[in-house]
Amino acid sequence: MYSSPPTENLQKVGKEGILRLNFEKRDHRTVLSEAFSKMPMQAFPPFYPDQTGCAYAYLVNPTGGLVGGDKIEIEIAIQEHAHAFVTTPSATKIYRSLGPFASQEIRVVLKKQAIFEYIPQYIIPFAQSRYFQKIKIKMEENARALFLDFLTTGRLARGEHLQFDEYRSYTEIEYCGELILTDRFSLKPLDTDYSSLGFLESFSAAVVLYIIFDDPPLEVPLTNDLRQVIHGAENVVGGVSILPSKGVIIRLLGNSTSHIEKTVFQIWSLARKQILHLESCSPMARLVPS
Repeated sequence: MYSSPPTENLQKVGKEGILRLNFEKRDHRTVLSEAFSKMPMQAFPPFYPDQTGCAYAYLVNPTGGLVGGDKIEIEIAIQEHAHAFVTTPSATKIYRSLGPFASQEIRVVLKKQAIFEYIPQYIIPFAQSRYFQKIKIKMEENARALFLDFLTTGRLARGEHLQFDEYRSYTEIEYCGELILTDRFSLKPLDTDYSSLGFLESFSAAVVLYIIFDDPPLEVPLTNDLRQVIHGAENVVGGVSILPSKGVIIRLLGNSTSHIEKTVFQIWSLARKQILHLESCSPMARLVPS
């Protein structure tokens, strides 16, 4: 059970970063109506590269990464009918730790008919690093969410493939008060050989995408289209599953971040078109390398 950060080392170390954002719809545009930040986290003012009214925002850690003992807490509220696209400008580096975990917790609340898109750059766990991540999303009626968890196995150019101590990720989604998904992911390379068959094998990047929406007739055709995208992807393998309630989940493994990013872009474009009815994905092309 990995629902809270490990507490092996109770000594006060690291920095505690806080970020709280509130998005709301005003006229035809979503605006960032409230914001609070405590270093090392901050958010840039949203920008509007298209005519949809969606607010595009960057979350930024100016320190360049997390060290053991760092604790980041991010809270995002998206009010009724608002639409926010949140990303990061660069990869998140997890530095070597002498004991305590670096941790990040993201809590998101979506009000009725709100839309949340979260597509951060990948996480790079350095050799001997320890990291815990938790994402918890609460959604109200007709809200929609598209987000991902993107991990690499380390700094490959330095020969650090699976040289980190531990990586833990926990995702929880509630829809109208019902718990519809809990997803736990844990890697401990010191204890398990993940290069063997049925694990990571030779792959060096892994992604889990969550597409949450309440439109059952759309689930099967969307899943079939997503499978075609994955089948045609270069150096990427994966699968798509329909959740028991409200949405689909996609898991991908790739030989490089560039191959994964290209496939994620194609999946996201398809999901945006079918679920959000947004034809143009040019803003995504500026945010997501292809």
